[in-house]
Amino acid sequence: MKLLLHPLAMPIYTFALYLEIERQSYVVDYMSMIWLQASLLTMMLLVCYLSCRNFKDQSPLLNIHSTPLAKVILAIAMTAVYLFITFCFVVKRTNTWGASFTLLIYVIPTWLNIISGDAAARMFPSASDSFFARCNAAPPAYIGALSGYTIMIGYKTSADTFWPFVISLLMITLYATFCSKPADDTDNTDKNTPPSAAPQLYWYGIGIAQTVFLMYDA
Repeated sequence: MKLLLHPLAMPIYTFALYLEIERQSYVVDYMSMIWLQASLLTMMLLVCYLSCRNFKDQSPLLNIHSTPLAKVILAIAMTAVYLFITFCFVVKRTNTWGASFTLLIYVIPTWLNIISGDAAARMFPSASDSFFARCNAAPPAYIGALSGYTIMIGYKTSADTFWPFVISLLMITLYATFCSKPADDTDNTDKNTPPSAAPQLYWYGIGIAQTVFLMYDA
């Protein structure tokens, strides 16, 4: 379940949805798409692996206790990956509207992740009790970006994206429920207690909002 809801799975889902929309328009080059998907997956996993290895920690996209430096370095690396794949491959090899957004909608959530979790409390002590500090932004905001993408690509291309949107709602429900389960050890400190569902939903809404804003006037 954790792998299915991992932030880096969201761009793969978005790309798969876009590929299905393009398939419906009978213009898709499957071999190009397979190579593109493989390149995207390889580069994302490599960046995530290197960040975990360098900081000897769980991915800064998931670990609420990651330092601001770890999150900044990962954000720079992931942004470079998204921009490289988008401008070198996606736009040139696809035809349906929305190609340029399949990865770019995840840039802002990646940077928002820097001001979430313990990093927010370290950089802004006054925000230590806010929803910013209660969970990492990346997982729910990435799912929100996927939801926003299904809304906008359906709106702009007149494609039926109802069920992909419903699936994205189920994903955030599962994630919020999973992260809101009480800790097994009742003696754990508050720092180690899973956050409530509310912060997850705030970040989810922000993820949707930024995607709709980016794609609406395109």
